[in-house]
Amino acid sequence: MIRELFLTFLASLVAVALQLVVFSTIHISGVAVMIIWLWPLCVGLAGSTTAALFSGLVTGIFFDTHAATPFGLSAVVAVIIAYLAVRLGREGVGDLDSAAWWVAPVIAAAGGFFAPAVFVLSGLFLLDFGLWRGSVLDAMIINSIAFFVLARPLVRVASWSSGLIRSRR
Repeated sequence: MIRELFLTFLASLVAVALQLVVFSTIHISGVAVMIIWLWPLCVGLAGSTTAALFSGLVTGIFFDTHAATPFGLSAVVAVIIAYLAVRLGREGVGDLDSAAWWVAPVIAAAGGFFAPAVFVLSGLFLLDFGLWRGSVLDAMIINSIAFFVLARPLVRVASWSSGLIRSRR
């Protein structure tokens, strides 16, 4: 369990670093792809509840230390996405080995579509109206497409980091 969480912690730090250095600087139609939300979703699809919730918390908190948004808001979104993905991962819906090739990317695309909306609506709940910049629909569509493309490789990495590949052999 400690090894699983340690590897997931390291992978989560790499995801935050990639988000801050690469993905936050590349804007498509004014939108940055949020890898910090995709990573916990992929860990959840890999089927590890503790690792998924832990990775959502770690990526969100570490990203929020560098963001100008309310502290903890990215973590809340990441944990919600991770929890929902865990529910699907436990049912075997997003399993890369037994499900069709498109299932995990479609689940990730749905997560990428709804995550920006949850982020903005949570900000409204916290009375932070500054999160409603640009087009939320653009953010939803671009994150959805990016999550679809990046889901399969990241679920493989998540399976490795959470120890699920080693335990199946």
